[in-house]
Amino acid sequence: MAVRTALLDSAATLFAAQGPAAVSVRDVAAHAGVNHGLVHRHFGSKQALVTAVLDRGAREIAAALPASGAEVAALGGLFTAAASNDTHWRLLARTLLDRKRPRQLQSEFPAVRRLLEALAGAQRRGDLAAEFDPRLVAGAAAAMSLGWLLFEPFLLAAIGHRERDRERVRADLLRTAMAMLSRLSGGST
Repeated sequence: MAVRTALLDSAATLFAAQGPAAVSVRDVAAHAGVNHGLVHRHFGSKQALVTAVLDRGAREIAAALPASGAEVAALGGLFTAAASNDTHWRLLARTLLDRKRPRQLQSEFPAVRRLLEALAGAQRRGDLAAEFDPRLVAGAAAAMSLGWLLFEPFLLAAIGHRERDRERVRADLLRTAMAMLSRLSGGST
């Protein structure tokens, strides 16, 4: 188990920094301090290793979401959890830029699924207007969160903020996004 964890940790670090296409199995093994044959023994292939890293990151983000089923809490939790796991979203961005298909890379999407379930529940209760597709609202919320995190340095400069303002701007962004979600439901979330 320790070798598997070391390989996952090393792969996550290297893949997020350089992209999976630029990192070999030997690079991952060397970074983990083990023989490269152990990558194949534990994962079978480099592709399976990439999937295992992405799945683990997705589960970690989902585990950090609040237990509450409230959609506003789920949205805030998604952004906060994603922000705290930059290795995952950086790796996700790199794999997508390499034109890899998400369903081939990641076998589960637990954080987005939990947000979608919260929004669908809100719609069943009448707290989210029937005209809104919960899948699209969940997708838009995930896009806003991931897009902000990926392009944050550019966005901060573009809107006239300094890097040292990052945490305050994130808090303001989250408050704004939550208010927008509340408006989708007529203010009752």
